Amino acid sequence: MSSRFPLAAMLGMALMVSPVTGVRPVVALDDSAVPPDIGMLPPTDFSIQNRPKGVRWLRFDSVVVNVGPGPFEVVGRPDGATDGTLAVTQLVADGSGGWTEVATAARMFYAGDGHDHWHVRDLQTWTIARVNDPANVLRRGAKTGFCFWDNYRYGSTAPAFYHPSTTSACDERTDGTVPMGLSVGWGDEYPSTIAFQYIDITGLPNGDYLVSLQADAGNEFVEADETNNSGWAMIRIARKGVTVLSSGTELPPP
Repeated sequence: MSSRFPLAAMLGMALMVSPVTGVRPVVALDDSAVPPDIGMLPPTDFSIQNRPKGVRWLRFDSVVVNVGPGPFEVVGRPDGATDGTLAVTQLVADGSGGWTEVATAARMFYAGDGHDHWHVRDLQTWTIARVNDPANVLRRGAKTGFCFWDNYRYGSTAPAFYHPSTTSACDERTDGTVPMGLSVGWGDEYPSTIAFQYIDITGLPNGDYLVSLQADAGNEFVEADETNNSGWAMIRIARKGVTVLSSGTELPPP
């Protein structure tokens, strides 16, 4: 399914609506609404990075995907915040080329991981726990900012649409707005080598652990299904490295 919506036109229209408050109101979406459905694939490419003074980082890939039925599109715009962050509005498609604007509690911030672009705060969250005590979270992921666009194909046969070169994804446009998005059947991959792509496991003994990834843990965005946002991997950390024992996701196959 293609999600080639007139993004530039939509952003122009967005500036004419009332300001975003930063808190998502209750929005009555009718039967024509075609919201996204975002979730996480299981983490992969695990490794241990030994740092100075005995610090150890558990590195891995993460991929957030949109399995539809509609595109996942957001727009950041200035709202006078003194910390320099942007308010985030979600654009929910209506199936006929239109959309409904939904104010969210999400925020965009600039850089934060050494990159010169904007990020949505906490779109992904990561935790590690003992396999036999999964409710007891031991550590959380270091990365807090995420710039998302179509760079990981997850079932779509359509070309990528949301991309920095075509939609200014994650970059500020001349009107001060910042778009980001994921087409249906596309995802955004963060490789294990990128800045802050780790959980600090300093002091944790070798053994078996559960690494859990969650998309939109704060429930800030409208989705078709709020119950399939997790990916996970059971891993064994040993002296010689990391072994994946099993992994899974609540998402349907591509």
